[in-house]
Amino acid sequence: MVSEDNLNSVSMEDDFDGDDDADDTGVVASRRPKQGYTVLKEADIKHRQEDDISKVSTVLSIPKVEATILLRRYNWNVNQVHEEWFADEDRVRKSVGLLERPVVEVSDASKFTCGICFESLPCDNFASASCGHPFCRDCWKGYLCTRINDGPGCLLLRCPEPSCKAALGTDMIDKLATCEEKEKYSQFLLRSYIEDNRETKWCPAPGCENAVYFAVGCGDFDITCLCSIVLFSSLAFFVFY
Repeated sequence: MVSEDNLNSVSMEDDFDGDDDADDTGVVASRRPKQGYTVLKEADIKHRQEDDISKVSTVLSIPKVEATILLRRYNWNVNQVHEEWFADEDRVRKSVGLLERPVVEVSDASKFTCGICFESLPCDNFASASCGHPFCRDCWKGYLCTRINDGPGCLLLRCPEPSCKAALGTDMIDKLATCEEKEKYSQFLLRSYIEDNRETKWCPAPGCENAVYFAVGCGDFDITCLCSIVLFSSLAFFVFY
């Protein structure tokens, strides 16, 4: 859980003093009511993301890898994940690609044939996702490399077997991707937490890496990011950015 000390909270203040001069001229100063929002630095975003993953993992009693897949599929909406899961766990598992058991039985053979390159290799040269489809490590690495370099679509990876819908999680990335690919994947995952969440947006200022969070429906008010004196309307911010 992110402590209040880690968050950079900013509130709009009502500066209207209601002095006599204003009353004499009949000018009514109009200020938006006090509103709250939070400017998030990268460390804050990571803390919130990890906290949401832990919440889902704990409540649903599933590994964090699976919790991450669920949250990504439901746009990082913790409440929606809980509601959908408890309403129909089997349907959610099927649609997302979370298997409870492998669809391919593990063989005791000393060698396997890769379903991509069709090479027959010792079993320790193979890896498989939750479905159990075995592919050699070189083919796995090539598959992950291509998909990660293609962009953020790699966050929705499935097993390379055409007929299989098993989702691939961060465990496969950690096991088989290069350090550079892991970093790219992590950045895609971090950015998706902001870009897919309807209550968060990146600051539009050039070069700024901060994001802004506020509860949708709190009205329209001015937002100031920590990067500078950049000011923008929350309504315009969430409509146009």
